[in-house]
Amino acid sequence: MPGDPEPMAETSGAMVVAPARVPRAEPGINDLPRDLLPRVLSCLDAREAVQTCVLSKLWRDLWRDARRINASCRAFEIDGGGLDDHGRSLFKEFVNRLLMLRNPVSLDEFRLWYYIDGDKLYADAAEPNLWIRHALLCEARSVEIFAWHDKLELNPAVCTSEHLTSLLLYSVVLTNGFFKQLQNGCKALERLILQECPINDIEIASQTIKFLSIGHICWFHPRPYDPAHQPSLSLPNLIHLGFFDHLAYDGDRIPLVKNMESLQTAYIDLLKYNDLPVDDIRQFLLGLSGVTKLEFCFGFGQEELMMGMDLQWCPKFNNLKFLSLVNWYLDANFYELIAFLQNSPNLEHLTLSLKLKQHAKVPGALMGWAGNRLFTGEHLKTVEIICSKDDPAFHSHREFLLAGGISDGQIHIKQ
Repeated sequence: MPGDPEPMAETSGAMVVAPARVPRAEPGINDLPRDLLPRVLSCLDAREAVQTCVLSKLWRDLWRDARRINASCRAFEIDGGGLDDHGRSLFKEFVNRLLMLRNPVSLDEFRLWYYIDGDKLYADAAEPNLWIRHALLCEARSVEIFAWHDKLELNPAVCTSEHLTSLLLYSVVLTNGFFKQLQNGCKALERLILQECPINDIEIASQTIKFLSIGHICWFHPRPYDPAHQPSLSLPNLIHLGFFDHLAYDGDRIPLVKNMESLQTAYIDLLKYNDLPVDDIRQFLLGLSGVTKLEFCFGFGQEELMMGMDLQWCPKFNNLKFLSLVNWYLDANFYELIAFLQNSPNLEHLTLSLKLKQHAKVPGALMGWAGNRLFTGEHLKTVEIICSKDDPAFHSHREFLLAGGISDGQIHIKQ
């Protein structure tokens, strides 16, 4: 049978030498698919993206067409020494030239990490406001601003765009008129995330926002400050609300929630609020009463709050299917939990991370009311209790649930 062809074969009486095989070159950076290159640039810091211009002629001008800019002043830090005045000046010059020299292509995302010098607060705020305005003029759909060391004061006037859909602000001062400008100037905005932001406005209103997260040491501080003024949230198309981890002072009130008929999910944490008025909690829950999923953290400092409430403090949650109650202190008769369960007739999944009050003294009227109301979990499928099996609270929860018709097989422990 014929074998493989030999490197040398005899043909017509002459020896023919096969040509030597040339080793194939390893693929280089220039061999990457052209449509992949912008994605590579999008993963880089802005300074790194510009530095790719030295790789080859192919890469020389690619950065000019990048649709994602991630400008971080940390790229100009001294090794192990933080950011000095010279580094801040270099960063400002770099961003100014970057925005001036790039091609006029639309932006998908603009992200800015900026160091604010507390001694030069207003001077330091001028250029970032211009950069944000420039990004919006370049039709950026997503803008994320992170300030540290001090807070960046954002000029509401820069927030004008028909294309902006997502805005994240970290350590940014939201001055009077900010939310009104968002409503009038950014009519495509659907996602707003605020972290460590002092909010000077008294009202947050929007016809377009669908996802709102106000958390991580945000606080309402309207100017002029009047503790009697209650903030308000009016967002008729909102689907998800996150309200958590706030910096609250004595006397601060939680917002009045209104016009939330589209709301489906909510994560609420009132741990840092003290001495909340009963009516404020009632109206707050009423504004959330249409949700299908609710995680509610109440707080260790609110042990006595529920005792003074009348029987109408908890509204009907007719659509609620997923409920998580975290960090609540319960009376010995489970009054607060019964109130939630009796007002959530379609609840399917319940998660509990609760504490029992020691030697709790519940007013007789509430004890009698709780004793006459039977808890029934007609639609309840699973109950997850977050605690140890050795925790006395687990056995109390279990006995309560079994008395309401829940089987042991439906009760799960998460430690």
